[in-house]
Amino acid sequence: MAHLAADADLSLLEDPSTAHRVHAAAEFSDDPEILDGLARSRAPLGVLRKIAHNPATAEHTLEYLIDVDERWLTYPVTRRTDLSAEFIDRIARRLSDRNAIYHVTSAPAASESTLRYLASHPNAPRGAVEQVDARLGALPAFAA
Repeated sequence: MAHLAADADLSLLEDPSTAHRVHAAAEFSDDPEILDGLARSRAPLGVLRKIAHNPATAEHTLEYLIDVDERWLTYPVTRRTDLSAEFIDRIARRLSDRNAIYHVTSAPAASESTLRYLASHPNAPRGAVEQVDARLGALPAFAA
C-alpha cells in the first residue's frame, strides 16, 4: 500500500486511476511517512480529510493539516478517539476560526480545561459556549 502514495503523481489527479490511487493511499496506508508526504504535496481537500481520519497519521502531520485549513480540517482531526487530551489542547490553543473552535468543543478527547478555554475564547461562537455548558453540566460533581 505504501507504494501507492509514492507512485501517485498528484498533478495527474484528473486521471481517475491516479485519483483513485491517491485516495486509497490516504485512506488505507499504514505508513506515517507516506501520509505526511501526501499531506504536504498540495493534495485536494478530500484527500487531506482521508489523511486526517487515518489512524496511522502522525500527530505532526495532523497539526500540519490544521495549519493548512483550520476551518475544514479541525473537525476530522478532532473526531479521532486515539488522540490525547494534551494533543487536543495544543490544537485548541492555536485556533482562531469560529467554526474550528466550535468543532473542538465536541472533540471526544477534549479535557475540561480545554473546553473552558474554548468557551472563553474571544472568537468562540455562542454554539460553542452552549456545547461546553452542556458537556460540563453532564460531568459528575466531585467533592473536594
